[in-house]
Amino acid sequence: MYDGLRMTDPFQEFPRLAPRRFAARTLPALLLATASRQPERLFLRFLEPPAAAGGAPAPPRALSRAAFAAGVGRAAAFLRSVGVGPGERVLLLAENSPEWQMVALGVQLLRAEPAALFASLGADTVAGIARRVRPRVIFVSSAAQWEKLAALAPELVKAGLAAVVIGESQAARSLPEGLAVVLLATIVGDEARGLPLAELAALAAAVGEEDPFLLLFTSGTTGRPKGVRLAQRAMVHALDAGQASVATTEDDVGLHFLPFGHIAGHAQFTLALAQGHELIMVARREELERGLELSPTYFFSVPLVYERMRDGVEAKIAALPALLRATTRRALAAAARRRLDGSPALWDLLGTRLADLLVGRALRARLGGRVRGLFAGGAPAPPALFRFFESLRIPLVELYGMSETAGMISSNLLAGPRRESCAGLISADHEVRFGADGELQVRGPLLLSGFLESEDEVEAWTADGFFRTGDLGRVDEQGFLYIEGRRKSLIMLSTGKKLSPEAIELTLGATAPFQGAVLFGEGRPFVAAAVFVDREELARLAAAGKDAATALLPRARGALAAFSDFEKPKKLLVLPGTPQDYPALLTPTLKIKRDALLAAYGPAVAALFGAR
Repeated sequence: MYDGLRMTDPFQEFPRLAPRRFAARTLPALLLATASRQPERLFLRFLEPPAAAGGAPAPPRALSRAAFAAGVGRAAAFLRSVGVGPGERVLLLAENSPEWQMVALGVQLLRAEPAALFASLGADTVAGIARRVRPRVIFVSSAAQWEKLAALAPELVKAGLAAVVIGESQAARSLPEGLAVVLLATIVGDEARGLPLAELAALAAAVGEEDPFLLLFTSGTTGRPKGVRLAQRAMVHALDAGQASVATTEDDVGLHFLPFGHIAGHAQFTLALAQGHELIMVARREELERGLELSPTYFFSVPLVYERMRDGVEAKIAALPALLRATTRRALAAAARRRLDGSPALWDLLGTRLADLLVGRALRARLGGRVRGLFAGGAPAPPALFRFFESLRIPLVELYGMSETAGMISSNLLAGPRRESCAGLISADHEVRFGADGELQVRGPLLLSGFLESEDEVEAWTADGFFRTGDLGRVDEQGFLYIEGRRKSLIMLSTGKKLSPEAIELTLGATAPFQGAVLFGEGRPFVAAAVFVDREELARLAAAGKDAATALLPRARGALAAFSDFEKPKKLLVLPGTPQDYPALLTPTLKIKRDALLAAYGPAVAALFGAR
């Protein structure tokens, strides 16, 4: 380990992720560069949800590079006509679609600032953010989304709102007098007035690296969402590093479904736009299977989706006859030893071939037959998940970043090397150091240009301009970054011992029958945990007359054999099902909100510490 990096020397040399630079340095310029190169080449295939529940899905809607760029020009022409320009903002509250990005890029062409919200946010949260944004234009996908803002409309009009763009023909109610409401199709459709190519090029050339790319709102597990302002400069530097790590080319086809309220959704989309490779875009997770049928070459997802894929394989293995089930599991273990641990044993070689035959071939077919890499971000991937896919020769490439760093701090490499529980090599565009407490601090062109409100700047930066990530980490001798928890999540026991809960929660949540876990114990003599448990397992325990919390505690502690005894829970609060069964407890990126869980189950958590 580089001990110097733990302290104050930001210039300590160690191996880095070397960016591959794009010639153009803004997204509008990259858009036009790609569109002018093979303009008729396919860029997007969009899988729209069925028009009605249970209805037949429509065929994929295809857009060429030129067609997408023309849509951006039409959006810009409309936005300019209603007063959008430098210093103005456009609020986007809509599910993913090509038109979402047409509007956002149209805003960027005018050097204005697009503000992205998760479409899943509740009305109170949406209204609170809209008050802070004070948009000139609002784009909503549906009347249902507009209803989240309808009561606030008069206030927003007084603050400068001039128009609402809506994606469907249903009339929205509660429209103040004088507020223009236009259908999305009338501003980006083929019949809409666009911009001449020369004017489009002139607008793109005028966009500078410090002009806005996006205003994002963090979906942290506690507190008010912070408005993170990213400049063109930050996103393009993130693409430079991303291009080096994921090694995609113009011939790749990505499956895209991460929401545009999250920086990861933009990372994949903008890389495809800059490189010119094709994307299969889906608006809902329910359409993923249709996307797989179109044979993508790579995915970018939060680890949870890959866990569900692995769970599907495990369920099929569990249903096999006993002898074949045992053989398959031994073969998978052998493949992991062979491919990840370097085992030379003959049985492990034979087991690896058997695992490929029994599991790998079917899994690859289910993934569309052409997948050469799975990319994961937004949360750490459990070690068992990494070993599962890597043992079957399906690379699982973890990237690490946050909204404030345009989604990029470090990455493992598709072309190797990759390590489990590792954030990879840090981009050479970052100066890095670690504080005395191990907090990772970064400085450089990948950083945000600021927060929406000055109050959020407090404690975000060091006196010499380093951004405090809030993550605890270390770098090893080969330059690989390991994230070991959140500084603010540290639990201090009354015994004086400290622990970072994230790695413990991750390990426990990845061990059957547990589906997720949250640790508690601040100021207490020991650690307890709320655990989400498979309902079938709970039914089996109930049928046997066993108390679930008592019966599962030894299994929970056994799963944590690698941790110290004081880090293992001594009491459990059992919640049936998965975290996804409790939407009020989750952020839009599916992280468990610790404060929300405490608010909902406070007395039950307190009772865990009532007696030793």
